[in-house]
Amino acid sequence: MNPPCRLKNEHGAALVTALVFLTALGALAGAYAMNARATISQRGSAGVRRSAFYAAEAGLNVGVSTFANIFRNSGVPQGIDFEQSLSVADKSVTVDLDQVAGCDPCPPAQIPEGEVFAGLNTIAYRYTVQSKSQVPPGDSTARVAGEFDIHNIPIFQFLAFVDSHLFIMPLPNMTLHGRLHTNDDLYIQPDNTLVIEDEPPVMPNVQITSAGDIYRGGYKYNNSWRCWGTTVIDRLADVLPPLNNLDPKPLTCPVGNAPLDDATIAGWNGSIRSHVRNIVTPPVDIIARGTGEYWGRADLRIVLDLGTTPVVTDFAAADLCLGGAGIPPVAAQPALFPIEVQDAGGTVDAAKTRQLLRFMCERRGALFYNDIPAGVNPVSPNPGLAGQSASYSPAFGGAGDDRVYRRVGEDTSGNGSLSTWDGNPATCASGPGPEPWWSPPNCPWPNGTAFGGPALPADSWYRDMDYRRGGFFNHRENQWMYLLNLNLRALIEWNSTNGDPLFPHDDRSDGGLVVFLSVDGPASMSTVNNYGVRIFDSADLDMLDTTFTPGAGDPTGVTVVSDQAAIIQGNFNKRDKYPAAVLADAIWILSQGWEVESAGGRKNDHKSQHSLNSNHRNIRSLDLPGGGIGKQASFASSNALVVNAALLFGLGPSTLDPDWYNGGLENYPKFLESWSSRTLNYRGSFVSLGTAQHKTAEWACGSGNSCNIYDPPIRNYDYDTDFNAVENLPPMTPKVVYVQQRIYTRLYD
Repeated sequence: MNPPCRLKNEHGAALVTALVFLTALGALAGAYAMNARATISQRGSAGVRRSAFYAAEAGLNVGVSTFANIFRNSGVPQGIDFEQSLSVADKSVTVDLDQVAGCDPCPPAQIPEGEVFAGLNTIAYRYTVQSKSQVPPGDSTARVAGEFDIHNIPIFQFLAFVDSHLFIMPLPNMTLHGRLHTNDDLYIQPDNTLVIEDEPPVMPNVQITSAGDIYRGGYKYNNSWRCWGTTVIDRLADVLPPLNNLDPKPLTCPVGNAPLDDATIAGWNGSIRSHVRNIVTPPVDIIARGTGEYWGRADLRIVLDLGTTPVVTDFAAADLCLGGAGIPPVAAQPALFPIEVQDAGGTVDAAKTRQLLRFMCERRGALFYNDIPAGVNPVSPNPGLAGQSASYSPAFGGAGDDRVYRRVGEDTSGNGSLSTWDGNPATCASGPGPEPWWSPPNCPWPNGTAFGGPALPADSWYRDMDYRRGGFFNHRENQWMYLLNLNLRALIEWNSTNGDPLFPHDDRSDGGLVVFLSVDGPASMSTVNNYGVRIFDSADLDMLDTTFTPGAGDPTGVTVVSDQAAIIQGNFNKRDKYPAAVLADAIWILSQGWEVESAGGRKNDHKSQHSLNSNHRNIRSLDLPGGGIGKQASFASSNALVVNAALLFGLGPSTLDPDWYNGGLENYPKFLESWSSRTLNYRGSFVSLGTAQHKTAEWACGSGNSCNIYDPPIRNYDYDTDFNAVENLPPMTPKVVYVQQRIYTRLYD
């Protein structure tokens, strides 16, 4: 028997496992054993036959469960799985399974209305099963048969899917569309107005499900129960004129703090359901470096190796940089921690690492790391800005070494277009000369004389080969961080332009590109560490359209994974939107305004100290020669930020009480800055598998509270309805495995 084939869009990590319609099969088999012992003692063949049927039914359930477990582990049944023999209560049971023609898998379909998760797209496999129990000689064989579907439901079809309590408690008005699910209790408590509604035709119904209770109110928020504001949720009746497609119904505050009862929930005709069967999820360390499925199947693994003795990287070698003879070597001290490509076994891939170094040379500033200032405790209160420049050796931005970093030729404005104006004539030589495809005018590579232009000034940023930048202080976690920083767009474009030295640009396996970013150091596996990764300048993930094809019927996309914390800076996937996801231990979003200007007008970018000033809210840079602390950058795109990506992350723990407010849906992406009434336009899917493994600080409050760590943006959050189409899901989208019985019968000889 041939095993079923795989489709591109059904590949997904086993991050979210089972929703099973049966009770625990072990309990079923145990109950059968006791029943069989009692029944077998009865006289006559009727008791024996009942006993045999019980054994056959147990065998059928075991067979179905075995198949479901294979799918939960991201596999498909193979030939040996289709015939199973087992013993139940001293009876020999044979289980035979067969594929149903045309359903290995079935065409993508939707779960029908009236069922849990109605409207979700699924890729189903359909099987028939026959279980036979042999009764004593002289009597007939007991047989049962059935037909069942194993649904593979992409988890990013939920606006929010969390393994712990789900709080929806926004302060300003909020309107949401899509499906919400929690494996625990749900608390709905807006300060003003919350609307959860249909969005025909792309989101024709609302479904809010909870494995626990549903409360209209906020439990243990500021040490008291509260319920106010207005909540309106659409029913499934869909009778509102003129289109008969909406049916809003207010969810009023109850008397006291009891959960919604069945009679109240019934008033929404199925759009609200509590006590649905729990969806079992594995721990968040399934995305671990070295052992997780994403690591094993990633197309590229880039690691900042803090566990290796720092080395001096010789970028001046001619085979690494164009015109390498004119490139000065990196200063010998202090040496750099290596950034390397690793294989699935965690061994350095020497050939790809050299290509990565070439990328770092040719696209200066597209891949670097943030260091820890000398003489500070990495996990300590912010020591402030004074004197920080001198804490780095060699110092940057000092007299005679004014090499303020500027990513010429990159998307420094964050609007999805390459920058064509430097704003600092000293950074680039002026004059004619051939240029690489990516450089803006008047910035020849790597030096002017090599390409017919004038020589570069001594302070040109092209001469700066140090890929270590200033520090990054995370006030929420109260620590300086080692950050691996990647311009994802630049990497994608450079790879395809240079003949795919890092990954095949046209690979469609797993739905597209999977990039794993990590920091490997002594604290990588520690409960608390100061490691992370950052993605920046990726408003358009592929300006050249050579890796992804915008508007394609079945587009490829990109999934970025890290076992450490991840930061998305600036617009992400804004233009020519592709299927995209970011999976990490925890996720922050920074505005494009996090990059700052000095008083003299130069962009400090990542060569500067990114920190927070004494009130922990406003963005500042280091003092620079010629005056002044940096000011907020005035990028046109900084007034409103766009992030289009599914996000999978761990939540901060609630050590005070498991039912304590954890920041809620409104704070799933974390913040570190004053957004000054700017808007974050987010479209995607929020998925949390449990508690973060490394970023373990409690939820930190924002404006108007005593901690003053951030002023939040105007949150324009919603589900990305493009995910309703299976072909638009990000690569390796995790799946829910849902077993549905279609037919069951007893067969008599």
